[in-house]
Amino acid sequence: MALTFRQLRYFLVLSDELHFGQAAKRLHISQPPLSASLRQLEEDLGTRLLDRNSKHVTLTPAGEIFQRQARRLLEQLEDSRQQVKRAASSPSGLLKVGFTPAMIFRCLPRALDLLQEQQPGIDIKLIEKNSANQVEAVSEGQIDIGFIHSMPLPEGLDSLMIADEPFLCCLPAHHHMARRTRVSLNDLRNEPMVMFGRDLAPHYYDRILSLFRVASIEPRIYHEVSHWLTIVALVARGMGTALVPRSLAQAGISNVVFIPLDDARTQHQSHCIWSRDIDNPGRDLLIDCVRTSVKDSEAP
Repeated sequence: MALTFRQLRYFLVLSDELHFGQAAKRLHISQPPLSASLRQLEEDLGTRLLDRNSKHVTLTPAGEIFQRQARRLLEQLEDSRQQVKRAASSPSGLLKVGFTPAMIFRCLPRALDLLQEQQPGIDIKLIEKNSANQVEAVSEGQIDIGFIHSMPLPEGLDSLMIADEPFLCCLPAHHHMARRTRVSLNDLRNEPMVMFGRDLAPHYYDRILSLFRVASIEPRIYHEVSHWLTIVALVARGMGTALVPRSLAQAGISNVVFIPLDDARTQHQSHCIWSRDIDNPGRDLLIDCVRTSVKDSEAP
């Protein structure tokens, strides 16, 4: 038995109209092909679907069941057609996304989830790089979009701020100040500090140093590292204290506490960046998802 979608469509119109002439008119065909189609369908199924005489056409019990099944099949076909059309018109290909590890605790995961939900044809490749290397990679077209900590950008790059958050004091859980509700910069005067290396992030190194120097304090920098998560991990091991962005409190690292600062108003900003001179529909869709994720995160 080989049913055709034309047979199903003809039968459904006929089962709605229950009149061969009106059904043929609605289908824009003559009555004989409609009658022939019904006969062939009933032969294929091995049962009568319609009872008809010179005055009436009615569905048999089998016809009522087949009507429901045929309608469901055609609805599934139409849904499949629409999905194929959307897939054919949607962007596809590989999208190379640069990120620093701390972006996992900002809007990046949600934005990527949204993009995959809306555009399953786009493949995403995550590439971990520090902020300075991402700026270079975006400028040279090695990655399509980057998620970085704020820093000066060269001409040709656009950016969207994804986070603007205060610094918190990160202390080992056993530290003598760990139970305080607030900490001042002066409290950290003689504390060993863990910071970014200046060669990797001069922008933030100088910003944090300026916080202390405005308060006439020279911080005691013991360790210099390349990632925010490494800073928190070292603090957890009791190897120093640190000033870190508020989102790092979501990192789930044990044996540390995060305490607001009394006298530091400097904010930490994060951005996504891209080249304005390169056309990339997939990247632009991700930027839209980033905007949505940022808006959702700011909602009360």
